[in-house]
Amino acid sequence: MEAQGHEDPGGALRELAENLFQELQEHFQALTATLNLRMGEMGNRLQDLQRNVNALMVQAGINNAIKEQMTGVSSLDTCDPGDGMSMLIDAKHTVHSP
Repeated sequence: MEAQGHEDPGGALRELAENLFQELQEHFQALTATLNLRMGEMGNRLQDLQRNVNALMVQAGINNAIKEQMTGVSSLDTCDPGDGMSMLIDAKHTVHSP
């Protein structure tokens, strides 16, 4: 009768290993789902941050200066100094309107 309890010790270890592997796989899938959710949230927050930074740059009047630095086109070429702006700033010049 003792032989029945120890009939296949390798089978018991194999079953234990399979159960452990299944549990690890479930934990890994849950972790992956959580990470994907958090990364999506982070992406949304970064988009919101970029929109807010862009809006602040427009309010501060520096949006054109940054575009000029990147493109090399001066706002002095495209803006009328008498258009009511108190000060126009670009990468190279500061012009005060009359």
